[in-house]
Amino acid sequence: DDNFYGLYSTLKPVKDHVLDTFLFIRHNLNNETLGEKPGEWGQLKEYTLGNRFKGKKWNFDYGIEWAWQFGSRAHDDIKAWAWHNDLGYTFDFIPWDPRISFEYNHGSGDSDPKDGNFENFDNLFPTNHIHYGYIDFASLKNIDNIKLGFDAKPHARLKLSTDYHWFFLDTNGSAWFNAGQGVIRSARAGASTTLGQEIDLLTSWKMTDHLSLLIGYSHFHAGAFVEDTGNADNAHFFYAQTTVSF
Repeated sequence: DDNFYGLYSTLKPVKDHVLDTFLFIRHNLNNETLGEKPGEWGQLKEYTLGNRFKGKKWNFDYGIEWAWQFGSRAHDDIKAWAWHNDLGYTFDFIPWDPRISFEYNHGSGDSDPKDGNFENFDNLFPTNHIHYGYIDFASLKNIDNIKLGFDAKPHARLKLSTDYHWFFLDTNGSAWFNAGQGVIRSARAGASTTLGQEIDLLTSWKMTDHLSLLIGYSHFHAGAFVEDTGNADNAHFFYAQTTVSF
């Protein structure tokens, strides 16, 4: 009973630039959506409206996107929003074509879970695996994410990438959510909003026309919010992946 509809338009006003406009409608009819008041159940009627603009000029690439959510969740009003912007520069005049980039991502959180206004942004059937850290400790929900990136191509078949993420909760009145929007830690009044930092190292090697290898390592350094709410061990994540194509 979870129905999802959408309208998406794309315009290309000038060369190498695109402007998207979208409206997504999510209507869950099963009356099992929990509201902010205990024991209050109802339907979800959620609307997400926004724009995305992306382009490149000379050696720069850039983008901006916003989304506004409104509607009702059980008997509460939805008032949530998200914001993304990015800027990159490619040094194609020196060996390896290195690129540096900056991103800022914001997904609103609910500062008062009892006021009848639901303010946690719903980023709609994620995963966010490639966007907010490969360990999957963050989603576009109650989050501020500052990202710095660097990548280079020592060879036409080899790409090296490094990403640095600095995470903050939008508010400590709401939980810390993982990439699937599951709760990692519940809200705690008086806790810090500094969630932590993550560094991702990635190597992509196209060994042959039919065989590719991906190797990655990620490290998450727990911040003050993690320390304020329980165990605060750092996390390590190593993986290797091969792809065979015919």
